[in-house]
Amino acid sequence: MRWPEEGTEFPAEEAPASDPRARLLGARAVRSLRVTPERWERCAGSPEARPLLRGFLEGGAGQPPLLVVTLSPAGQLALSPRLPAGPGRCKVLFFLRGAPGPLSAPPGPGELLCGDLPACPLEHFAALVEEIVAPVLTNEKNHHSWPQVVSQDIMRHVHNLKSNIFVVVGQVKGKTLLPLPAGSERVEYIDCENEKSVELVDKSLVHAIESTVIEWSYQIQGALKKESSELLLQGSNPNPKVELEFWKNRCVDLECIYNQLKTKKVRNMAELLERVQSSYFPAFKAMFRDVVEGEIWIFSPYPLVFIATVLTWLVCRGIGL
Repeated sequence: MRWPEEGTEFPAEEAPASDPRARLLGARAVRSLRVTPERWERCAGSPEARPLLRGFLEGGAGQPPLLVVTLSPAGQLALSPRLPAGPGRCKVLFFLRGAPGPLSAPPGPGELLCGDLPACPLEHFAALVEEIVAPVLTNEKNHHSWPQVVSQDIMRHVHNLKSNIFVVVGQVKGKTLLPLPAGSERVEYIDCENEKSVELVDKSLVHAIESTVIEWSYQIQGALKKESSELLLQGSNPNPKVELEFWKNRCVDLECIYNQLKTKKVRNMAELLERVQSSYFPAFKAMFRDVVEGEIWIFSPYPLVFIATVLTWLVCRGIGL
């Protein structure tokens, strides 16, 4: 971003503070968060914000190098020395000092960084990796001067990063997302009915699919082994609503896993393992069978009907809610 030059005249309605460095921060906050200058002035002049702003500008010993400006859904500005914890709907602007000591006016190169944080930083990061980082690093045109070993290692790390982010995004949403192996797009072009075509399949692709089956097995077993009694074992005392919510989430998660396993690409992967007589094909079948059996039980009328009946009885009496 381009900072205003020193001596820049601000419009009267912005009512800049006496410190030109604070005016620079305020101008950036007004533009980024789309608030009125008066709202920033009220925030910066509050008893809670004044010491934070002064400490950030002076950069004394022990002062955090980060200043975070948050805009709540209600339109209130607040300053903080740390990023907000947990997901939220607040708009966030951050300033980060690049070096200790008082901040110059205007800041020199590398002296101050600023930027916006999205309301869902994890999903924003996932999109950044998927649409920018991965295409750049995996583009073979960028590898022409690299040794083949380095190129392959970079591509492997990029794929692992994408897979890990994919799994974490699913965990945040309460779902088990199964990352596909590297090169899975090639499976669609393999004619598994043609023996010669199967014999020409790259062994590294088969190995990648087998490794993925192992990872999926751990993920799926972790989802299937979840029990509603875990909160009790942790010392909590959940009410019947928590029990009903657990089974609802379990239904959604198992259906999500099942829908992923029955996609055409995954079926092609399983068929390829069978054709090459992979020792991991029985593990894949067992994994799929466990998911189907879990779905059959969870979608039977008995568990949820029983819990809903108990919950209705308790609601009518105002017990445990």
